[in-house]
This record gives sequence, structure tokens and C-alpha cells, in this order.
Amino acid sequence: MIRELAAYWHELRGANPVALKKSFDPARVTALLPYLIIAEYVQNPLRIRYRLVGTEQVRHAGEDFTGKWLHETEWDSRYVEVWLAAVAEMITTSQPVFGRDLLLWTDDKIKECEWAVFPMSIDGRGITHGLGIEDFSKIERRRGLFAPL
Repeated sequence: MIRELAAYWHELRGANPVALKKSFDPARVTALLPYLIIAEYVQNPLRIRYRLVGTEQVRHAGEDFTGKWLHETEWDSRYVEVWLAAVAEMITTSQPVFGRDLLLWTDDKIKECEWAVFPMSIDGRGITHGLGIEDFSKIERRRGLFAPL
């Protein structure tokens, strides 16, 4: 899933440093929509507002955080710090960030997921949004539920 979104983001940005947010067409990545997050970034200090949260994101997080600011979630402060650092790196470098995490989820089990966030811009000059994805397929395979390989 991450590779598919990366290929789409590279197509969107073309010869530009980052993709323009208005170029994003959800119809081009319909299979990924449940796993996507679109976040808006406000700087000085860095704050993150979740504009779109896919249904699988909601299911795994145990809450719909669409419209919430990161600091309004009830997530562990260590996770919030890591997430802010990753987004700050992406904003500074204008490059996507990737990771793999072991997280304690709402069902009190530690689960692994891989993630990526791709920078987007409203005006082509600064990073104003991120197009993120979290791949929960390893979790699903372990539980024997649906998960395409």
C-alpha cells in the first residue's frame, strides 16, 4: 500500500518538489482510502489537524479523530512526540518520511504497522499538508482476517 501511494505521490508532484494538494484525486487510490489520513500543518509551534481519516484508521485507533488536533487526541505523549518529530523532518526536508512502529492499541495489544507521510502544499512554496498512510496488513494477517499480500 505504501509503495502504491508513493508512486501516486511521485506522479502528482511531477517535476515539482512536492505535490499540490488540489491535485490529489481520491478516485485514483480508492483501494487505499480506508488507510489514508490527510493532515493540515500549522507552524510556530507545529500543530497537526486531521482533515480526513480513513475508516481503517478509525477502526484501529478506536476513535474517529477527523477534525481533531493532534493534541486533542488521547494518544500517549511519547507517540505524539515521535509523530511531531517525523512531521517536522518532512516539513524541513520536503521529503516523505517512513517508519515502522510497535504501538499499544486500544485493545491493550502491541501491534506493528508501517507508515508513510508525503508532503503536500497549497501553493507549491511550503508544506501545508501531509498525505499519510498506515499499513495494518501485518496485524490482519496475524489475526487471520482479510489482508491482501
